[in-house]
This record gives sequence, C-alpha cells and structure tokens, in this order.
Amino acid sequence: MWTNSMLKQNGWNSVKPYYWTAFGVCIVSALLGGNSGGGFNFGAGAGSGTEQGTGYDTTMDPEVLIGFVIGFLVAFVFIMAFAMAIYAFLGGVVRAGECKFFRMARTGDVNFGYLFDNFQGGRYMKTVKVMFNTYIKIFLWSLLFYIPGLIKTYEYFLVSYLVSENADLSKERVQEISRQTMNGEKWKLFVLQFSFIGWMLLGAMACGFGVLFVMPYYEATMAEFYACMRAKMLSLGITTEEELSGYFNTPNSFQNYGNQPQNSYNPYDMNQNYNQNQNQNYNPYDMNQNYNQNQNYNPYDMNQNYNQNPGSRVDLDKSHYNNNDDNNNNNNYY
Repeated sequence: MWTNSMLKQNGWNSVKPYYWTAFGVCIVSALLGGNSGGGFNFGAGAGSGTEQGTGYDTTMDPEVLIGFVIGFLVAFVFIMAFAMAIYAFLGGVVRAGECKFFRMARTGDVNFGYLFDNFQGGRYMKTVKVMFNTYIKIFLWSLLFYIPGLIKTYEYFLVSYLVSENADLSKERVQEISRQTMNGEKWKLFVLQFSFIGWMLLGAMACGFGVLFVMPYYEATMAEFYACMRAKMLSLGITTEEELSGYFNTPNSFQNYGNQPQNSYNPYDMNQNYNQNQNQNYNPYDMNQNYNQNQNYNPYDMNQNYNQNPGSRVDLDKSHYNNNDDNNNNNNYY
C-alpha cells in the first residue's frame, strides 16, 4: 500500500527530468488562475465617535452608513461574480490541463501543450460546466463557517483529474466518482499536503516567490496520489477504464455503462475466474497469487521489501483494493 514518502519519492524522481518545463506550466497556470479557486479575502473597518483633538464630529449619519454598507455589498458581489467568471471560463479549464500535464508527464509524456488541451476538441464548454458547477458547490458550502467547504474541497479533489481524462463525463458523474473514491481518503490527502508545509515556509521566506519553485514537486506528488485513487476507483468498481477513457462515447461502442465487450478480460471483477483468461494475464488484485509468476515489482505486497528496488519509481497504477477492504477505518497508509 502507498505511503506519503513513497508518493513524494515518486513525485520527485518523476519531476526531476522535466523540472523547468513543469515550472513553466505552474507559472502559466498561476497567472491564468488555474492554481487557485478564485477566492478573495476582504476586510473593512469603520470608526465612529468624535475624533480627539480636532473638534469635529465624525459620527456617521445612519443613512450614510446604510449607503456605505449597500455599496460595499454590491462591490463585493460584483468582484466575486467577476472572479467566478474568470475561474469558470479560464482558470478551471487551465487547471484541468495542468492536471493532464502532470498526469501524463509521470509516464514520460512531457508536452507543455497539455496545459491548454481542454480548450480544444469540443472539450471547452464541457470542462467549463463541470469545473464551474464544482466550484459553486464548494463556495456555497464554504459559507457555512468554512469547514464544510473545506470538506467539499477534498471530496471533489479528483474532479479536475477526471475531467482531464474524459471531458465527456457529466458533472454529476464526475462528482459522484470523486466523492465515492475520496471516501476515507480526505484526511490522508490532508496529511500528504501538510507534509509540504516545511517547503512552503522555506519558499515563503524568499519574499513568497520561492513557493513557485516548490509547486512542480507538489503537483507531481498530487499526480502520484491520483494514480493511487485511480487504481482504487477501478478496483472497487466505482468506474471502469472504458468510462475514464471515453470508450462508451465513441461510435459503435457499448452505451450501457455496465456492459463489457464480449470475451473481454476484466481484472476488476473479483468474482471472475482469472484462469478463464486465455492470455493468462497477471492479476495484481489476487492476494493469493504467487507474485514470483511475474517478475514485476509489486509495491502493494506488505511482505515485500521495498528496498529491493531502491531509488526508482514505484508503480502506483495498480492496487490491491478489493470489496473485502475496510477502506474507511482499517487501512494504514502511513
């Protein structure tokens, strides 16, 4: 099972060869609003009473005060609406592209153009709908003393990654997949993100600009986290490879989500007899299978010594999640 140190090691080993390209992606994404939710913090102060030493009465007239409050609220709503529009039509789409860049780069496919991938191919408005709807939900929940919004932020953390894979998924379906997959994972993600606090503080000491140099490492690690969550959602049947890749949206494909191509081997069906597969594919989810039948390193066998493969990236795209796991309470990731 994955650990924080494993994800961060993978992230660093992955990002080193293309660090400056990743740095450029993070800079452009930040400038276009892709690295933030588009939120603003506001503060206001007002004085009342008589100013000492001037002799003038500075008490504000009630009508003037009401006008000031109304004007402030109108300005607040206008600025928030403008920020939401920027995020909806630009920042959210860029964020999906940023997720695709780091998701693909971890496999060696480094292409700066992935940052703008969701602006083309008919994916733009679909991405806008999903990202904006998700942002609005998080924003509204944040109005309830902030904590509910924070929970929703982690609940919908995978949305941008899912959209980067298949923008044809509906906003309801994307949010459902993210919500179900993140069940029992929100605290683990928080701990993983918090583990970067030292790097962030060190970067903040350099007039705040140093944080930008940490972002490629951070985003590469988040891509590794998504790889684990992707393995989880597939192995638990929350979604399928065909749905994530858009297989069912292609011509002449099966439109029923539950259908599988005839005679197709399904490694996520825990009730399937794997020996029926004529190809005799190795099944990483069968805990009773002898791993020595396949020479590939298995990072999910807790009896295997990870030091047997020092200094290299661990394959996190497969997991031994199954229907017998107690995902919420008993799995120790750390």
